[in-house]
Amino acid sequence: KMELHHLEIHVPEGHEKHHGSVLEDLTIDIGLLRRSKSKLLIHLSGTHGVEGFSGSSIQYSLLDNPQILNRDIDANTASGEEEDLPTLMFVHAVNPYGFANLRRFNENNVDLNRNFLSKDQFHEVMAQDPNHARYVDHMDLINPTESFVTKWDFYFLRVIYCAVIYGLDSLKETLVTGNYHFPNSMFFGGVELQPSYVKLNNFLAAHFDIPNMKEVGIIDVHTGLGPSGFDSLTNEGMTRDEAVEIFGGDDNQFVDHLIGTHKDDDASGTNGDSEILSGYSKVIGLLCHGLKEHIFPPSTRIYPIVQEFGTVPGVLIFKASRAENAMYHYDPARRSPRYAQDLRDVFYLKDNAVWKDKVISRGQAIFHQLHAYMSRNHIS
Repeated sequence: KMELHHLEIHVPEGHEKHHGSVLEDLTIDIGLLRRSKSKLLIHLSGTHGVEGFSGSSIQYSLLDNPQILNRDIDANTASGEEEDLPTLMFVHAVNPYGFANLRRFNENNVDLNRNFLSKDQFHEVMAQDPNHARYVDHMDLINPTESFVTKWDFYFLRVIYCAVIYGLDSLKETLVTGNYHFPNSMFFGGVELQPSYVKLNNFLAAHFDIPNMKEVGIIDVHTGLGPSGFDSLTNEGMTRDEAVEIFGGDDNQFVDHLIGTHKDDDASGTNGDSEILSGYSKVIGLLCHGLKEHIFPPSTRIYPIVQEFGTVPGVLIFKASRAENAMYHYDPARRSPRYAQDLRDVFYLKDNAVWKDKVISRGQAIFHQLHAYMSRNHIS
């Protein structure tokens, strides 16, 4: 029987200025199907708020048909005993404020996927040079202020200029690395652990015997990067052999810590797998990595996966993101619906039935592959 839990998120005072924002009844919703006490499979949606539509759809497709959750259980994958099957934990809307208000960032303008750090790590990043990843150099491009809403922006020309002067890879590194110094900016990682993570951590501690957990699988669903209609899997800590055994695929498809991009047999002209992860060498505070490093003990075998579905070219994602962030802070009365919906539409192709079908089928496939692997009796 599925247990339902709701973790309430309170919005700080002052958000009333953001006209039309949803400020109440914001919860992280958790569905818990208890089985093994030492195996746990966590499926997460909405870490980046507005990206949550795809992860939510995958979760709904799994929960809408209870039999689908047991299809991996057969003579080849498990003994059939309840204690051999991982407990399932579906986390809907890690960032409920961003999901409800069509924002990538949370109620404190924090990028949650740069925020899962220890206190010591926060002190370290706050002491760093704010320009260590050229964020200050690109500040005017990334974070337009009042001028954005009154003058021509020349966005594409400015991006081309920065790409020529600094290089496209350098610009991407700046964007994905973010910063820990400018609270109203894009990709701000915060100065302390955010309420979503505090409550999620407390929930895990209250409902599970963390020190004795033997296996934990994590699937964190995102959208944006990569070729449209295909999903990339980022391995945040598994060995190469484990990744190949769980998810299959040709060995030459596995590049460094990238498991690979799933493509149809006739797919061509898509971005290389290594290009999708370029620029991430300085990124810290990821959700999967935070759970692995700060919650579960070293003795726990962790299978952390980020599944990201490609939508539109990155230059269009950046364009919509910076416009929405500028409006949110400097002209909130005009942000919704136009700029909020523009942001949604680069992360969720709501009118593309083929894309949505691929999200569901691939989301289910990755869940079942990891679920089947964890259902085997291979941990002593």
